[in-house]
Amino acid sequence: MKYQIITKSWSKRRQLDTPLQIISIEFLDFIKQHDHFCKMLVSYSDNTQESLISRVVYNDIKQHWTVDGMKVAVRLL
Repeated sequence: MKYQIITKSWSKRRQLDTPLQIISIEFLDFIKQHDHFCKMLVSYSDNTQESLISRVVYNDIKQHWTVDGMKVAVRLL
């Protein structure tokens, strides 16, 4: 599955230590259904992994799918 990472500008509200690079993202229990919840596994450059509960959203106006885990969000291509 191809995706594009949506950058979030948290730095407007708080200081970040050192931003980690995202190496890969995997989706568990993913279904292309609006308001479906799935797990997103995010691997970072420091060899850590994080599991996020994510929401699948379809934008009717722009005609694209997004998976949003609050900390990391991606647009499906």
